[in-house]
Formats: sequence, C-alpha cells, structure tokens
Amino acid sequence: MKPVHGLAAALLLLLGACSAPAATPAPPPSSEAAAVAPPALGTNGAAVPALHWTPCHGGFQCAPASVPLSYRAPKGTAITLSVIRLPASDPGRRLGSLFFNFGGPGTDGVGELTRFASRYPADVKARFDLVSFDPRGIGGSAPISCPGADHAPPAGSPLRQPDAFFAASAAPGKACAAGSGELLSHLSTANVARDMELLRQAVGDPMLNFYGYSYGTYLGGTYANLFPDKVRAMTLDGTLDLVANATGKPGQEKEPVDVRADVAGAQQQELDQFFALCAAAGPKCAFSGGDPKAKFAGVFARASRTTGVGSLMKTVDSALYQSGRWKRLAQTLSAMPADSGPASPVLDPYVPTHSPGFLAVQCVDSDNPSAPADYTALAARESARQPYFGLGSVFSMAQCVGWPAHDEDRYTGPWNRARKNPVLVLNNRFDPATPLHNAQATAAELGDGRVLVVDGYGHTSLDAPSACASAAVVRYLTDLAAPAAGTTCAPDAIPFP
Repeated sequence: MKPVHGLAAALLLLLGACSAPAATPAPPPSSEAAAVAPPALGTNGAAVPALHWTPCHGGFQCAPASVPLSYRAPKGTAITLSVIRLPASDPGRRLGSLFFNFGGPGTDGVGELTRFASRYPADVKARFDLVSFDPRGIGGSAPISCPGADHAPPAGSPLRQPDAFFAASAAPGKACAAGSGELLSHLSTANVARDMELLRQAVGDPMLNFYGYSYGTYLGGTYANLFPDKVRAMTLDGTLDLVANATGKPGQEKEPVDVRADVAGAQQQELDQFFALCAAAGPKCAFSGGDPKAKFAGVFARASRTTGVGSLMKTVDSALYQSGRWKRLAQTLSAMPADSGPASPVLDPYVPTHSPGFLAVQCVDSDNPSAPADYTALAARESARQPYFGLGSVFSMAQCVGWPAHDEDRYTGPWNRARKNPVLVLNNRFDPATPLHNAQATAAELGDGRVLVVDGYGHTSLDAPSACASAAVVRYLTDLAAPAAGTTCAPDAIPFP
C-alpha cells in the first residue's frame, strides 16, 4: 500500500460504455457474525465538533475540529483535526458532502483535495461539498513526531545481516515512541473512522458519502461496519482485503500482511502483462526484441550476481504502479546487462521502507509476525514461489516488528454488518498493490459489495483512467445506481500506443 497520487482522471464524466451482464441481485449480507459479535466501540457520546469555516487555499474553506484522543474517554484529552471543504457549486441541487481519503496510510487529506479537486466532474462538484481531512497523527491533525525516522533505509540485508536489518527496522518505532508518547496508541483506522463519524455529524449530513483510494478502502470498510446505518454511498477504489489487512485467516498468523494479500503474485501477474504487451508492441517497446520474459530473467540473473537486485526491483516496482511508466521501464531494461543461466540466490532483496505516518497506522491496524525468525523462515518459501517479488512482500512489514504501541480500540471485524445500499468496489484487473482478488474478497466480506473491474494496469483507477468507470461512479454517487455484478470497463489508454 502506498499513498495515491495522480488523480487527473479520478471521476472524469465523459462518454463511455460499460460492458455489463444482465443485472443480478446482490446477495444479502450475512448477519450471523454480526448477530454474535458484541457491539464495537462507537463515538461513545463524544461531542460533535463545531466547524467554523474560514476561506483558505483560494475557493476552499478550512476549519479545525476537536475530537477525543481516546473514545474510551470522550471528555478527556482532545486533539484537533485539520478539515477542508469545497462547497457545492449548485446549492439548490446539493445532495450533501462527499468525504475523501487519498490513501497511504500517512497521506494528508487537506493538501490532496486542494491539489486535485478541480479535476472532479462538474456534476459531482455541483451536487456535493467535497470534504477531506488530515487523519489523526498526520499533517495538520496532531502530527506524530519521530525525529530522524523519515524514510530511513534499514541497514544491512535481511538475509546477509538479519540482526542489523531488524535493529535498523525498529528504529522508527523507537523514535516515534520517544517523540509522540500516548498519541501513538490511538492512531488506528478505527479511530479515524470514529473521527469521520463526528465530522459527518458536524457537516449536518444524515448519512455518509465516501470515496476511498487504496488504504482509504480500509477506512471505508471499517466505517461501514462501525456505523453501518450511516452509510449512503461508498466507493472503494483499489481495494484491500479487509480480513487480510487486519488479522488474516486462521493459519496465517505467521504471515505478514502483504504475504496474506499475495501482493507478490499480483506484481508478477502485471509484470507478465508488461512482457506480453511489450512483445506485441514491437519497435514501440524498447525491450521487445526476442522474448522479453526470457531477457528479463537474464537481467535478473546478472543483478543477482552483482548485488544489484534491490535497485532493479525498485525500478520495476515503481513502474508497475502506472502503465504510463512502462515505456521508460522498457528503455531502462534494454540498457541493462544480462547473463545466461539461472539467477544466484538473492541475498540483497529490494525491501520497501515506509514513512513514520504509514507505520504508525499500519503497525497497529494489522497483525504481523512479532519475531524476526518468523520472517526469515518464510523467506525461503516465498522466494521459491515468487522469485522476483516474494522477498519484498515478506520483509515489507519488518518495521512493525517490536512496534511500541497497540491501539486497543482497533477494529478487526465482523465486516458484514447490514447496510441500506450496496458498496461499490472498483479495481483494476492488474493492480500491483491491491490485487483484484483482494477486491473480490472484500466484496464478499462486506456481503453487499458490487465489483466493477477496469481492464487496465496500475494502482487504482486513477492510474488506469476510464470514462466508463468514471461515469458509473458518478451514477452511483448521485443516483445510488450501482453497476450490475460483473460489470467491466475498458481503460481510456493502453500501454505502448
């Protein structure tokens, strides 16, 4: 999971046709789990903040909002959230507010809305106030302090120098604990959802309209189960598997979250698409001569013998997020040396590192193995299963080992509480961070999810613009007309045009 950027085609209201089968009724949400589970902590009588809007950022309005640090003590210590809105341009047709979360975790909401609001379609801006906020602990909302920990790369290789690697991976947690204190134990997504419920009341909406990208889909899924009777319309775009992100299924206790979600498998599927489309593109793809898949194996083999795998796979990982980067990736790969024969065992894999804001949420939201030995034991299996991407998925959450905070008010299910309207679940067919099978799993976990697939490549529909999908989203938000189950949309552009 990464912050979402490039909202240029977020909801372009253009002409387009969706390919949909005959409409079939959505299965009713299962109520068995909801019937036996005790009620989750809600806002617990916390006071609704009074929002005093003032002009900001040219055409926007900003307001501070006071919310409890802990919803177990709603009248205790308070923190202040930074909130922003763009008022509806046609108040007479206004339907309410549309709340956004732009991914992460750790991405601010105020700055992202100012950056991209102009690119939303006129009908959405006419009928909704566009509202966002910096989640607690981020940006202007009681930000955490982790001196010296911003994107600090871990020292050593998890396979060559595991002790040094895990010691360095623990450094951000120690810095955040020293700089942030009690705040660090109240940053779960569930508490952000509780904040959003107070903000919904503060703007005067009887029910919530929400659009979440990437991590924002987990926030949406959490809200939809903490406050199921308050959901009007909810779009989840680039969707996490809610169960995989929280706890995993029985038997997955020693698998980190990205292994549970099979992110490596999704990355490999998209890389295979890159090879196939590159070969078909001929001279338009600089890596097309011969068999691109076999040529990449040679590049990888050479990198594995020169400890250059980390740099190579970091480049590939970045390119998979947006197919517009594939042309440059092809040029880069074509200039790299290759060896014949099998790759050497990878001892210096590419391991993503995360911002303190990401870790402060993800490490309390998700169950991950707590011992370094659990990760190293899993490495051999995942490296054999996914030679290019498996090790990155194993060690991507290593910075959560020994995280010095736990939020007792996080939410771990059930995920299928009954709601009035279906949830729209939007996903690219080939998404390297939030695989399509995760979206399908979440639709089933919710019980009322309608999956709309964009036949494109990259992370979220933002990186696979589709007029068809945009029009479907607008119809859903304005008219509550969810696409039929099984609907697919073509992207507006293809790689190597």
